[in-house]
Amino acid sequence: MSEQKPQIIPVQYIPYCEEDEIDIKEIIKKLLSYKKFIIIFTLTVTVFAAIYAFLKKPIYEIKADIKLGSIITSADKKINLLNPSTETIYIKNTYDHSNDTKIKYPKVSASIAKGTKNIISLTIDDFSNPQALNLLNKIIDDLRSQENKYINNYKQNITYQLKAYENQKNIISQQISYLQKQLKTTKDPNIYQSILSSIADYQKQLLNIDLQITNLNTLLLPSNFVHTSIIGKIIKFDHPIKPKKKLIIIVAFITGFILSIFLVFFIEFIKGLKEEN
Repeated sequence: MSEQKPQIIPVQYIPYCEEDEIDIKEIIKKLLSYKKFIIIFTLTVTVFAAIYAFLKKPIYEIKADIKLGSIITSADKKINLLNPSTETIYIKNTYDHSNDTKIKYPKVSASIAKGTKNIISLTIDDFSNPQALNLLNKIIDDLRSQENKYINNYKQNITYQLKAYENQKNIISQQISYLQKQLKTTKDPNIYQSILSSIADYQKQLLNIDLQITNLNTLLLPSNFVHTSIIGKIIKFDHPIKPKKKLIIIVAFITGFILSIFLVFFIEFIKGLKEEN
């Protein structure tokens, strides 16, 4: 028996045809049929956004860098009167009302300027530039008031030291006067030399005390006390930072337009469901 070869049945290629093709022309026609609705809806959203933008109370912003006060104790040494990290927290907690749901303003942010140790960068948002400037001055006055307490304590300590040195001077001066009287009555040369030596020692002590008093008085010079002050210029904007009217209107227009097209397709979808039923 001869082997039968398997028959090869040709396969006919049937091209795939997508039934649900998107008809751009049909979509454009559909949208044009709703053009009045799209225009009215878009304009309505835009008008309401414009009303909101123009009725919203404007917010202004100022920025300033303030340098905290210090005491100069020597040619190369300063003592900071206030701790910058502590004061940034204090300013935020005391003057910022952004967390208050009713007030919300003024909004105050404070941070230590980069690359510095005692400079605080302040940003104040308020309903007007004058209000923001008044708050800035109030913050500076508050910080200066805190500094004055430390300065007064510092001055009191120096005053106590000066009084102690003056008392020492009086005691030593009395001792010198007493020894000088003894010199007049002493005939023994050894005793005489001993008294002279004691007077010389006391006089050296007086010179040293006078030097200490001079140094302490130098520390009390007004130029050694530097209070908190603004460094550089205060940056303020003539136009409000909020609300951004143009941006709000543009975004509202685009949003209204896109939403109106979505509503058109939704309306057509609902109509299609009703026709099927």
